[in-house]
Amino acid sequence: METKTVSTGITRFSRGQGGSGDGFMVRISRNGKRINEFFSVARCGGIRKARQAADARYAELCDQLGPASHSTKGKLTNRNESGKVGVYVAYSADSRYPNCEYWAYCASWTDADGQRRKINFSWNKYGEEQAWDLACLARDREISDRDEVLRRYTRTQRRRAKSS
Repeated sequence: METKTVSTGITRFSRGQGGSGDGFMVRISRNGKRINEFFSVARCGGIRKARQAADARYAELCDQLGPASHSTKGKLTNRNESGKVGVYVAYSADSRYPNCEYWAYCASWTDADGQRRKINFSWNKYGEEQAWDLACLARDREISDRDEVLRRYTRTQRRRAKSS
């Protein structure tokens, strides 16, 4: 069986003989709900009519369900191991020296121009807890300038000390 995507959300299925398996599959997914509908060439009365029915149904479903949202920004997925969106543990080892390992928290995001930005905070330099706080702050504010992150972190620490 041959399949070919003919437009967004519509796939053509063909056995090459014009049999009962020929037609167009409409697939759409919104908010975890998935809809699949098949428009058979035989039942619709020809390839052109089956394609028109599939196009019409896809347009109808798009109107009912609204536009697709492919953004995962701010959504915690099952692949996340740190518990904070955009913050992960970075590990590196220097093979030139035995037992030379580096651990850090890395904050990453995509800026308004579509460029990936990231910044690391070493456990050796800041300690694990402070590195976590710095990475979370950098991710929340989307700041890749280390000096700016440290300034803001120091300010928040002073405020917390005054209030307690």
